[in-house]
Amino acid sequence: MKETLEERIVIGCNYHTKWQTDKAMRFVLLGIQLNRALLGTRKTHKRFWTNTEDLIFIRTQYNIDKADRLEKTKRNKEISL
Repeated sequence: MKETLEERIVIGCNYHTKWQTDKAMRFVLLGIQLNRALLGTRKTHKRFWTNTEDLIFIRTQYNIDKADRLEKTKRNKEISL
């Protein structure tokens, strides 16, 4: 199945939202609760909730590598339990 821009949900990675007015803003995904995502600003560290369907994974090589690394770490922790 082909991954769309919105489908990759990895806590710790950078995202845009579908509704943001400043396209330069990037947010860090801090947590997920049901269909809600907790995002934080990168500079002021303010937090807010939005729908997970509004997340857009930022497809930079840095963010892709970070997501791969975080997912691998999570899998390794699950295996060692």
